[in-house]
Amino acid sequence: MNKKTLRVLLQALIVISPLPLGCVSGVWLPLCFAFFALFALLAFLGPQAPFKFLYQLPLRGLAIALFLLLAWQLVPLPIFLLKWLSPGVPGVLESLSGSMPAFHGLSLIPEETLSALARFLVYALFFIALLRLDWEKKDIFVLFGTAVASGVAQVIFALLKLGQGNTKFFLFFMPDMRISKFLRGTIYNADHFAFYLELLFPIALGLLFARLHIFDPGAQSLREKILHIADDRRLILLFLAPIILAAGIYLTGCRSGIAVLVLSVLFFAQMSVYLRANFSARRHLRLLFILATLLAVFIGVQSTLDKFLTGNYIEGGRIDYWSNTLAMFGDFPFFGTGLGTFKYAYFLYGKEIGWVTHAHNEYVESLAEMGVLAFVAFIALLAVLAFSLLRMWIARRHPEVKPVVLGVLTALFAAFFHSFFDFSLRIPANAFLFLTILALGMKLVTQRHEFTDEKK
Repeated sequence: MNKKTLRVLLQALIVISPLPLGCVSGVWLPLCFAFFALFALLAFLGPQAPFKFLYQLPLRGLAIALFLLLAWQLVPLPIFLLKWLSPGVPGVLESLSGSMPAFHGLSLIPEETLSALARFLVYALFFIALLRLDWEKKDIFVLFGTAVASGVAQVIFALLKLGQGNTKFFLFFMPDMRISKFLRGTIYNADHFAFYLELLFPIALGLLFARLHIFDPGAQSLREKILHIADDRRLILLFLAPIILAAGIYLTGCRSGIAVLVLSVLFFAQMSVYLRANFSARRHLRLLFILATLLAVFIGVQSTLDKFLTGNYIEGGRIDYWSNTLAMFGDFPFFGTGLGTFKYAYFLYGKEIGWVTHAHNEYVESLAEMGVLAFVAFIALLAVLAFSLLRMWIARRHPEVKPVVLGVLTALFAAFFHSFFDFSLRIPANAFLFLTILALGMKLVTQRHEFTDEKK
């Protein structure tokens, strides 16, 4: 399959994946993974362009170690060995059934772990396929533009839905039985919708800065470049996109989302200001971002603090979830309860009324499910990927590559910070968007510039 067809297919997946509730339930979950797995397969059959980037060998080693540790949770072990490796598993099995099988895996529910591991493999294959495709700079810009346009359309749709009273959901997927005063888009949950917009907001900023050639030490001053917006229709749209996305994040009412929005502006501002060569432009950029940040703080911080203080974080809410999950980890410290088993294992620890399916903290939940060994490998893999991207970005000087990849770095920062307070990366539409942004960012930063570990 040729590159243009694959680009169009990926554009369609970027637009469609958030529509059916973020692909979290029903038939939409397997369909979503099937479509992305099919794209990965077609991509591997398409035009390949393997490229070199920093820390490839450590990344490959960490990825293999992570997969082996997660697969190890499924291996049936004799019960005497299981008691030695993970005493919590035999204890739970005996307390639930009154007896123990001769063999059992480290996972409390191997079927759930097998399903979760299969989804994990689809994520990995999709990410690798994007890295190996022969993308040009214009292809990557088109894909980023599609994602931003999709986010803007989602905000507009959510506003229209809010204006007509939330009486119906989107097309035929399901009736909307829960009236809300916050924006939710087609992902349905306001917090997860905020995360989706948080990933796209810095990409929109990066595309705008690339169009303005902020990092280009050309003849035009920053003031002239900004005034040029009025003469360029495409620039006007790029200027409106981050404003619409930021407004959408605020109107979701998501506490962590609003905080991440402010922090993302600060992160993008600091990275762009201090790496800009022209001192005069640096001074004006600093002033521009200080004003933007003050406005964001004025609008969002007071209500956000009120929501944190009066919400369900302190008592009978997320703090309790985190505490109970850490207690779960204490009983399964090395190999965890098994990938995908949190919602079944938690009821042994939590006293809440109702079914608690997530810890509302990606790191704590992953620690309990994976165990400390796989969790360390997982966090190290993400950290090395992010550091590799950062170092390659610092080495680049291209006036269009520089701001867009800064948007990718800011999106990663937003995702890592928001994951302390939610589980939005467990929503397939958000996870695939995150992987798409990261992979395309790595492809973009290496455009016509090969990196090797010898340059460290």
